[in-house]
Parts: sequence; C-alpha cells; structure tokens
Amino acid sequence: MEENKNLEEKVVDTAVDTKEAESKDTATVNIATDQNVIKETTGASVEIYDEDDSIDLSDSTKKKKRKFKKRYILFGVLALGVIGFIIGRINAAKNSIVTVETQEVALGSIENILSISGTVESAENKNYFTEVSAPLETVNVKVGDKVKAGDVLCTYDADALELQQKSAELAIQQAKGNYSALYSPVGAADRKYAEGMTAQQINDRIDAITAEIDSLNRQITEKTSRMNQTLTDLQKVARDINQNGISDSQEGYFESGNTNYIYRNTEDTKENGEYTEPTEYNKQMALAVQDSISDVSYAIQNDPQIQAWNNQITALKEEQSHLSSAKASQVNPGSASATKASMEATELTQEDTLGKIEAAKEGIKADFNGVITAMPATVVEGATVANGSQLFTIANLDDVQVSISVSKSDLPKVSVGEKVDITINGKQYQGEVTKVSGTATKNANGVAVVATIIKVTNPDSDIILGVEANNKIHAQKADDTIVLPYELIQTDSTGDFVYVLENGVVTRKDVTIGISTSTDAQITEGLSVGDQVISSDVSLLTEGMAVVVAQ
Repeated sequence: MEENKNLEEKVVDTAVDTKEAESKDTATVNIATDQNVIKETTGASVEIYDEDDSIDLSDSTKKKKRKFKKRYILFGVLALGVIGFIIGRINAAKNSIVTVETQEVALGSIENILSISGTVESAENKNYFTEVSAPLETVNVKVGDKVKAGDVLCTYDADALELQQKSAELAIQQAKGNYSALYSPVGAADRKYAEGMTAQQINDRIDAITAEIDSLNRQITEKTSRMNQTLTDLQKVARDINQNGISDSQEGYFESGNTNYIYRNTEDTKENGEYTEPTEYNKQMALAVQDSISDVSYAIQNDPQIQAWNNQITALKEEQSHLSSAKASQVNPGSASATKASMEATELTQEDTLGKIEAAKEGIKADFNGVITAMPATVVEGATVANGSQLFTIANLDDVQVSISVSKSDLPKVSVGEKVDITINGKQYQGEVTKVSGTATKNANGVAVVATIIKVTNPDSDIILGVEANNKIHAQKADDTIVLPYELIQTDSTGDFVYVLENGVVTRKDVTIGISTSTDAQITEGLSVGDQVISSDVSLLTEGMAVVVAQ
C-alpha cells in the first residue's frame, strides 16, 4: 500500500506539471487540507474525489471534468514513454556490435551405442531320454551340476541289459527259422529252376520238354536206321565183288586145303582146286567198299549231329527232373511273402534294439559342456526307467546367448551382425547380434518390444545362466563424416538448421541429421568442411545480422 501511495503522488505531480506547461490559463486545483481525502490507485489512472456533502453541484461538475482530462494526459504520457523505450533499444541494437563464438566444421567419427539389459540363456537345451527299459545302477548328477562333454550321467544294470540282448538275438533267429522252414535245403536247386513260375507254368514246361525229347529221339532213330541200312548194303556189295565168291572171313579155310566150307557159284572161276588171278579192277573195288563200310560203322558210333541230339536230350531230362522236384516242393506264394516280410521286420526291429543295448552299456553321456537344468524325481539309483522316459535336460554352456527386448524407437538402430560389449557378473565378454524377431510382443507394461538375440562369442565356465547381462550394442557408426555437438543445432517448424558466419553476417543453413547420440549428431547434408558454425548463444541473432568473432 505504501508503494502504491508513493506512485500515486508521483503520477499526480507529473500530470499537474504537464498541464501547466501546455496552458497558463488552466485553473489551479485546490486541495482542501481540512477535509478527509481518499486516493484510489488502479495502476493505470488515479482518481481524486471529496467526501464533503456540502459541495454544490456546479463545483462538482467542474472537478469531474478536470479529473477526466488528467486521466487522458496520463495515458498519453505512458504510451509515449513505452514507444520511446522500444525505439531506443532498437537503435541501440543497430548501432552496437554483437560478438559471437564459432566452431569450424571438420570431419570426425560418431557411434551410437545402445545400452540394453537382457537375460543370459543357453542357445541349446537338450533333453536326454532312455532308449532301453532297465534299472539304473548309478546316477552321477543332480540339478545345477556343471558337466563336461563325455561325462557319464548315469549307468544301467549290466545283467538286465545282457538279458535283453539275448532276447533280441533269439527273436531274430526264430524269424529266420520260420522262413527257412518253408523251403527244404534239398530242393533249393530245384526251386531255382522254377523261380518265378506258377504251378501251371511248371506243368506246361514239363510237357513241352517231353515232346521235345520225343522229337529228338525220333530223329536219332531215323538217322541211325539209314546209316545201318547203308552199312548192310555195303557189306552185300563187298561179297558180290569178291574175286572168288568166297567171303574174306572164309578164305583161310580154302587156302589151307579145307574144302568143306567152300561154296562155289556156277560162274566161279576156280577150277580143279586152283584160283585164277583176280583182275586189278576187282581188287580196287573191293578196297573202296571196305573203306566205306569202315566209315559208316564209325559214323554210327560218332556222328556229331546224333551226339548233339543226345546231349540236348540229357539237358532236357535234367531240367524236367528239377521242375518235377520243384513242383513237388512248391510253396504258396502268399504264405512265403508274408513269412519273409515278418522275418525282415523282426530283423530290423531287433537289430535296432541290439544297437541301443550296446550303447546303453556305456551309460548316458553328456554331449557338450553344460549344466543340468532339469531331472525328474524318478531318476534315482535302483529305479527301473521305461523306454522313452526323460532322464535329464542339459543347457549348453558352449553356446550362450543374451535375450533382450528392443523398443520401437531403438529398433531402426539394431541389425544382425552388430558387435556388442557384454558384462555378466562383472566380467566382460564379446557378442554379436544374431537374430532380430520379425514380430513384436508387448511387455509387462503393455509396450511393444521386439525380441532380439545376442550371441556370446567367447563364453566360459564362469557364466551363470538366468542372470542379467548389461549390453552395449555398437548400433550405428560413421567415420570421416561431419559431426557437430547437438546443442549447436536449432529446430523450428521448417526443420533442423544452424547459424553459420559468412563474411561477417549471420546465415541460416538447413541441415539433415544422420546418426545421433545424446551429445552429438552426424550432418549428412547442409554443411561443408571449413564452415564456421556459431557456437555461442544464438537466441538474439537473426539472419543477416552483422557480427564479429570474439577474440
């Protein structure tokens, strides 16, 4: 209140002085000192009025007019003061020299590193199942134990495995015996002749062989008869041309003087017990006939055609004999096929069982370095495990990864192949982004995130699965590029820009931002190396303003 009263008095005095300067004829205002005066300050004008009810109306009207004139004068004075202040500041600004600081544009490097936490997990989890039904002799691990590749996790009872092996071998032997019983070993060669033939086809072939043999025998008989007839004829000729009409076989008797066996024809040339000498022609004729007789006799025994026919008959008879035996031992094709299929199925099944039993004798072994993450309560020493039941679950410690969730804003910065610095339990590891999911899910807060996998490239036995890992993803990087502090970049409705000093004048340049961090930004367009970007306060600068660089 005291400040308002002082301000009121100053304003009234100023208004009175101004009024006197404009006209000397203006009436002087008399303020009664013996009356109560109330002053009301509104901040824009001041009213002065009297509470004395004895003042007449004419005098009141004059005072009211003076009051309005004082108010208008006050408004004018204040407006002129404000305008003068503004004009003075503008003129002062135009006449003053503004100093600025600049930063020269140069090439540099920028890298965007994302810090995202995640969960350590194994990339491979293997469930181990039993392939035999047998009691467990030993169980060497429990949940949480770390194992190395080749460690024996459990073993089976050896006697139980041996019994199963014998049973499998006997099953194979029985199946083979059932199939072999269909075919006697004696008739194996005979069945080969009839392989693929039906009973009717066997009968038809036997009949055909019989007919073929009969045909060959007839040919042999006919040829042999002709040769024998030829031999008979030759022998008769030989006797006819004999020079003395005596058979050669009987001539010895005649020459020894024995005449009892001599038979003489009427044309015989022998007289008085003496022979006449045969002619040379008769001698040559007799020799030729004897040679022919010898040839025909040899041919009857060794004729090639007859021998070939006989050999053919022998082969046909052998085939006929085998077919007859095969016919007698022939098996129903349907039964034979079913028995064979049963044997083969048994062999496949039992041989697989034998292989599994053989492997079970070595026990269940870890395939890689890992940690036991699950094990049913039924897996204890002495318990009989059924074929196919689960024994253990092992998480691979040689193949470790970190699962992270990437937000929508960070997703464009993350891609497969980017390197990652990983911290697990205070120890540093190296990693690489190997997978970015193609779909988003919502986290507990309802925010859409994308599952991303980071592979730990140098895992060791110190890693504990399930703990949190701190990851620094080297998301984006650019070398030999223009980089500016983010604070030098201005933004308005048209986009990003900077103020550049060119020839002593402030110049606006629109820029395009590439990679950005919390402190720096890559400028991909709008600036060139060597440009002088104004780095000091630009809030009072306008484009075209003349400035100087601070020394």
